[in-house]
Amino acid sequence: MSEIADFFTDKPATREIFEVVADRIEALGPSDVEVKSQISFGVKRKFAWFWLYNVTKKNPDGILHLMLALDEKIEDSHVRDVSQVGKSRWNHQIVIHTLDDARSDWLGDLIEQGYRYGKR
Repeated sequence: MSEIADFFTDKPATREIFEVVADRIEALGPSDVEVKSQISFGVKRKFAWFWLYNVTKKNPDGILHLMLALDEKIEDSHVRDVSQVGKSRWNHQIVIHTLDDARSDWLGDLIEQGYRYGKR
């Protein structure tokens, strides 16, 4: 998808991390992908949003952030922030620094929960 390539222009390391996570989402089943100021995934409803974060400008590749919608609040040291935005919706902000993070079991478990949320 050329829009994804454009999103990660001059950010090859971050794109590689994103592609690992995107492949994990796609392995769970079909989903719709939309690229705007963020890259989002959804089934019946959106459940994952990716964007780049680079406030200090010291990391030219940017840092991949993921906002994952879940139907419960998950307390996990890997989750940077959680906001309840509905009766049964919590947004979980996750920073994905490395390929090891992208391939981790903890992230895989959270992505599976998010995908199930998106199917409801």
